This record gives sequence, C-alpha cells and structure tokens, in this order.
Amino acid sequence: MARVGLVLREGLIFGAISGVFVLAVRLVAFFATNDFTPAPLADFVTSALTLLIIGNAARKLAGTTKDTTAGIQLGAIAGGVSELFRTIVADNIIFYLPAGQAAFNRLSPAAQRAASDTGTQIVNLSLDLALAIIFGALIGWLGAWSLLRFRPPRDPNQ
Repeated sequence: MARVGLVLREGLIFGAISGVFVLAVRLVAFFATNDFTPAPLADFVTSALTLLIIGNAARKLAGTTKDTTAGIQLGAIAGGVSELFRTIVADNIIFYLPAGQAAFNRLSPAAQRAASDTGTQIVNLSLDLALAIIFGALIGWLGAWSLLRFRPPRDPNQ
C-alpha cells in the first residue's frame, strides 16, 4: 500500500509541476500571438518540458523501487494531470481574460458556437486526456527503463 501512495503522490505532484509549466508557456504564447490556438513552437516547448519533468520523476522513482512499473503508473497520472492543466485551467484563464474575450469576439458566429458546444468539448477533452495518459505512461516507462538499463553497477560484485 505504501508503494501505491508513493506513486499516486509523486504522479500528482509532478503532474501539477508539469501542468504549471505548460500553463505558463500557453499563457505566454497567447499573449504573444493573441490567438486561442497555440503555435507549433509552444506545443513543442510544452511537450519537451513534460518529457523532462515526468521522465526525470520516473527515473527517481525507478531508482527507489528498482522497477519500471511504478514509472509507467507515475507517468500516466502525471500526464493526465498535466493535460487537465493545459486544457481546462489554461483555457478557462485565457477565456476570462479581457484579451481572451476580445479574441473570442473576433471569431465568426459558427466558430463561436463550436467553441461553446459542451458536448464537443467533452469529447475533445476525453481524447486529449487519453492520449496524454498514454504519452505520460510511455515517458515514465522510458525514464525508468533508461535508469535501470544504463545505470552503472554500484557494487563491484554485480
């Protein structure tokens, strides 16, 4: 039970840390372009930050547990939390800012209806969340595997 708590705690902490960095990049990109859709560079930077944060957290956890399974679980939790920050928190902050309202008002009526459709937003969030969980699990596995596979032995008899 202690391992489940450790994985859950670390997943939530590093997911929130990654989410805060993603949120900061997304807000900077919005204020730089005044556009709702993030630029490809902003998407690349957020993916790279997520990779570094979650991968290193999984490496540390793999060093503690000597297993890649905990890294996969940590990555899945952290990837999901990070994606929730990116989609829900960032979009709500951007939408309620005066610059966000101005950008929303510049959209066509059809685009405004599409942006306000709750059903479509839930489906898109579900798909984004599923992909982020899978991507986070793969990042966590890669970080844990790289530590366990390529770490030099600490004991000369190993």
